[in-house]
Amino acid sequence: MRGKIWPWLLLIVAFLPALLIHQPQLSMQPVVNHIFTEAIFQNPGNLDPALASNAADEEVAGNVFQTLLNVSPSGAIIPGLARSVTYHGRVVTIQLSSANLTNGNRLTADMVAQALVRPLASPVNSAKARTLLSQVVGVRRFEQGKTSYLQGVQVTGPDTLTLTLKKAAGPSFLRNLADLALAVVPTADLSQGGSNWQFTNLIGSGGYKLTAWTLDSSVSFKKVSGQGPASIDVVRYQTLRAALLAYQNHLVNAIPVQPDQLTQLNPTELKRVQPLSLPGNVSLYVNGAFSGKFPAVSLSRWVRTAFRGTLVPLSTRYPSTFHPVTRNGPTVTIWVNSKDAEAQRLALSLHSMDPAFTVSSTSAANLSSLSRSGKISAYLGTVNRFAHGVRVPLVPNVGFWLFSSPAVHATLMNHNVLSWHSVP
Repeated sequence: MRGKIWPWLLLIVAFLPALLIHQPQLSMQPVVNHIFTEAIFQNPGNLDPALASNAADEEVAGNVFQTLLNVSPSGAIIPGLARSVTYHGRVVTIQLSSANLTNGNRLTADMVAQALVRPLASPVNSAKARTLLSQVVGVRRFEQGKTSYLQGVQVTGPDTLTLTLKKAAGPSFLRNLADLALAVVPTADLSQGGSNWQFTNLIGSGGYKLTAWTLDSSVSFKKVSGQGPASIDVVRYQTLRAALLAYQNHLVNAIPVQPDQLTQLNPTELKRVQPLSLPGNVSLYVNGAFSGKFPAVSLSRWVRTAFRGTLVPLSTRYPSTFHPVTRNGPTVTIWVNSKDAEAQRLALSLHSMDPAFTVSSTSAANLSSLSRSGKISAYLGTVNRFAHGVRVPLVPNVGFWLFSSPAVHATLMNHNVLSWHSVP
């Protein structure tokens, strides 16, 4: 079948003037007898995955809409809506799985092509999506308004499409296709739902359908397909203390807990905390050019102190390459990504155990730049960026969740999103 370029003209009908959320005139009635209730701590303000900006947005959008590929807890790229994604030279070929939307319509390659272009166009204009698709041929000209279509996206069959890139494709681009910002949102959601499409026409392939949305309070869903609870309530709480009170009164089934919040849990609650795996391990990386000495530290005591015994250290022996000293040693600065809560907790715990370790937090981009240029001696993270050095795996990269009952099959998706299909 000859390839066809998916034209911009097909989007005109789909993109109605008001994509932004507005208060609906009539409040939606809540659904009764929910089976599973999850606590959140931010107001879901935008359920478009391309514009998700907080944990609440991502939690909901990640369960309603699916990506072409996924990243497993081990970091492997695995199928999502795409049965297979292969690349040869600059061409990426996507073969879709057989999947239905929650309204019963079958997912097609045309829908996916439209969905890939949708976040690049006004009024969405997703900066994240623009970065993820920047290597696709024609993206720049499309954004500048020089073309009315995206040249590098071609539908080649009912279930197949190709993406042509500016340079040879590789695993890094496949990982882009697993990002939530590129989750498949049918343009029919916009054309049929109007200015309040996120309230009234939230149709995805994730298996859950929106049933109610009370602003600043809760969002409710009903299962259409797949495993998991028949109904989901996502309820906002102002503080962890308020969520824990609801949990103690059997009103909440799951609460996400930040590493520094573990100290707020009582012993009974702490026993029900489950660390759910995310890709990678948090490790201590030491620059091979570092000539100083590290104060000695017990890795097992360090991990136990940081996470109240909820995690088992991956290493137990202090590497001799650090030339540890026990007293009156030099001060060593441990750098950390300010948005990596697990690494932050490790760093601050290390400093509290031994003030000879100081902590410096910075952005992920700056940390990468400093480590790659060899300007820092040590950092905590999941990726080795030193040309030469020592790596000490400390703990698995996880998200902490408090469940009301054991959720042995619970899994996390990208962005620390709890998969509703994996819980009781």
